[in-house]
Amino acid sequence: MTRFLIFLFLAMNVLVTGAFADTLTVAAGAGYKRMVGEIIQAYENKTGQKVDAIYGDMKEIMTQARAGENVALVLGEHNFLKASDVQFTSFPKLGKGILALAFCKNVKLNKPEDLTGSKIFKVGIANPNKTIYGKAAKEFLENSGLYKQIEKKIMLIPTCPKILESLLGGEIQAGFVNLTEAIYLKDRLGGYIVVDQEKYKPINLVFGVIQGFENRPETVQFLRFLQSHPEVKDIIHRSGL
Repeated sequence: MTRFLIFLFLAMNVLVTGAFADTLTVAAGAGYKRMVGEIIQAYENKTGQKVDAIYGDMKEIMTQARAGENVALVLGEHNFLKASDVQFTSFPKLGKGILALAFCKNVKLNKPEDLTGSKIFKVGIANPNKTIYGKAAKEFLENSGLYKQIEKKIMLIPTCPKILESLLGGEIQAGFVNLTEAIYLKDRLGGYIVVDQEKYKPINLVFGVIQGFENRPETVQFLRFLQSHPEVKDIIHRSGL
């Protein structure tokens, strides 16, 4: 009987270990690479479980998710994910995305209206037809009455990280980005302004759980960690969500 119990215990241990043999894959827009990377690092340190991450523009991310390339979770805006043709089973909330106006070191902006000044030649926004923050930036400018005033200064740039690269490289003087990226790069920028959130539609960030992955042990454990661990809450808070 004792030998049977030992055998049973060992067999169960093998099954539990095997249940986590599949590595969880998380996908997110490039603008949240640093934050998601911190969350993954905290999770790996706490649990010993490995997580792979894929970053890029959301079109690329959704293409990979659609192709079934083992992507289990996608971080994105709730309505965008829900309207896609990727089958999600749930959308655990992460936080609220915030639009910020960042500017380079040789420029000082106190308010968005300062974009009309003669020292601002180029203002970067992401493509409003393809990106959440580009859409939010255009909504903000239109609702603020600033769009027509600075239309000739606007430079369309693919993503928020690319806008920040252009800022750091001196190609533009200001640009609309997600607050999270601005916070992570604040020491290399002249500064940033959190714009009026009432002038663009809310950006609700969620982790979309792709159908077929919702009951896997690695997915369940990661989501439980996201929703309950105090270190995650601290990372999200520091990231401006």
